[in-house]
Amino acid sequence: MKRITISVAGTDGKREHTDVELMPGIKPRDVLAKLNLDGFQLSKPEGGAFDFNDDLYQAVSDGQKVFATKSDVVAGESFRA
Repeated sequence: MKRITISVAGTDGKREHTDVELMPGIKPRDVLAKLNLDGFQLSKPEGGAFDFNDDLYQAVSDGQKVFATKSDVVAGESFRA
């Protein structure tokens, strides 16, 4: 079993960090569902996002920090107030 910390962005301070234990074969979608993070994706520390069906257990190191970010963010869009 591996333990990782998920840093959650976009929850208005309700859940900033969550420690999670991973079993072999677990997928990012399983972790997101367990944490009730609908509309989020898990991002790699070095950049890019995990696919929902990736083997998260194989992709991370024990003790690693992973980021949960909203998956509906539109980059490069600006607005005027």
